[in-house]
Amino acid sequence: MNILSINHLAKSFSNNTIVLKDISFDVKKGECITIIGSSGSGKSTLLRCINLLESPDSGSILLNDVNILDKNINQNKVRSKLAMVFQSFNLFNNMNVLDNCVIGQVKVLKRNKKEAIEIATKNLEKVGLSDRINFKIQNLSGGQKQRVAIARALSMNPDIILFDEPTSALDPEMVNEVLKVIKELASQHITMIIVTHEMRFAKEVSDHIIFMDKGIIAQMGTPKYIFDECDDERLKAFINRDSRSPVIITNTEHKLFNKKIVGD
Repeated sequence: MNILSINHLAKSFSNNTIVLKDISFDVKKGECITIIGSSGSGKSTLLRCINLLESPDSGSILLNDVNILDKNINQNKVRSKLAMVFQSFNLFNNMNVLDNCVIGQVKVLKRNKKEAIEIATKNLEKVGLSDRINFKIQNLSGGQKQRVAIARALSMNPDIILFDEPTSALDPEMVNEVLKVIKELASQHITMIIVTHEMRFAKEVSDHIIFMDKGIIAQMGTPKYIFDECDDERLKAFINRDSRSPVIITNTEHKLFNKKIVGD
């Protein structure tokens, strides 16, 4: 059963720049879909349209068979079912970690505070931050902030979590801690759509991968098809360019490397 169906979605900006052209795909409950492609290919705009942060020019978005672009739809209620994790965290810096994960539950879902705290505490433990509950946001690392954002999204009990390049604002050594959490969520069959530039991660975590190029879905398929079988030259060039990126060495690897050199 499809939990989400995108049909012939199109979007242009006011300067007549076409960003999305005839986008159609389905998402089944429990699937992890990743969206890859060069900057400017329309990936983030697509996510923002799904979450109603942008208004598409045409097409339909069916969430549980209901067109959420209908004028009579309560958009705030829809957004609570389509939780968004932004690349810049979008946390409340004047609140502590726990309150960031409680406020949406109380204000939007109308949960009582005791229940909201219990749910938030459980999800903060799930992302490895049970010891940071009372910390101020400004006292956290980038990786910890993104994990708070993930816990906040989980606490809203959404139908789908949307991730907009969740590691792009992080220092290299913090990337893996966030990807590890997302992989764990995928193993629990939480429905997710993830815009990412991390190719190894996309290959490991995805049920299906969408490759966008110049506002269209240029290719779509399983990780095996996208990485091993597809003969699309644009896709090959994109993947090969990514594979030439510098190798990231973690602090632990760096220490082991130095230890080996000294030992030699």
